Amino acid sequence: MDRKQGNGAKIITTELKKISSIENLVDRKIYFMGLLTREAEKRHVQPIVVGGSAVDFYTEGIYPSYDIDLVSDRKVIGEILEHVFDFKQSGKNWINEQIGLYVEVPGSHLAGDKDKVMTIKIENLKVYVIGIEDLIIDRLNACVHWKSQRDCDQAQYMIRYYRDRVDFEYLEKKARDEVVLNKFRELCKE
Repeated sequence: MDRKQGNGAKIITTELKKISSIENLVDRKIYFMGLLTREAEKRHVQPIVVGGSAVDFYTEGIYPSYDIDLVSDRKVIGEILEHVFDFKQSGKNWINEQIGLYVEVPGSHLAGDKDKVMTIKIENLKVYVIGIEDLIIDRLNACVHWKSQRDCDQAQYMIRYYRDRVDFEYLEKKARDEVVLNKFRELCKE
C-alpha cells in the first residue's frame, strides 16, 4: 500500500500527525500500538508488547523504555511499519523519526500464557500486552540470572503495585519452574 495515495493514506497521515503531537511518550506509544494492531489484525496477526516496553506501560512511565518491543510475525509487522507508517529499517529496528518511535520484533513466540495477555483499549483501538505475571517472571529471570538490579527493582515495583490483581499461585509456579522462586519470595516480603 502506498501511503501517499488513496483515502486510507490521508487517514494514516492524519494519525501520524496526531501521534507526533502526543507529548507523553507512554501515551504516544500506546496510541501508535493501537494503530499498528488495527493494521496487523487486518492481516490476521496479533502483535503483543513485551520486555521493557511492557514494563513502561504497566508502570506508566516510571521505568521508561525508548523503543517498542513486540512478539509477532516480523515480516508482516515490518511491511506494515514500512508501507503504512513510513518507518525505515535500521538493523534489527524500525525507526520513524517524525513521530520519535523505534520498534523491534525480537521474535514471534510469547514467553508466557496467551490467556494472561492484557488488552488496553484506547478510543476505538486496542493494544495487547504480555500478562503482568509473565512480565514479572521475565524481570525476575534477568534479576537473578543476569544480576540486573534494574530488573529486580522493576519486578518488585510491579509485585507491589499490582499486588491485588496478580495471580500469586501462577507466579509461584512459574517462579519455581524458572528457578527464581527465592528471589520472588524475597521481593514479596520487602
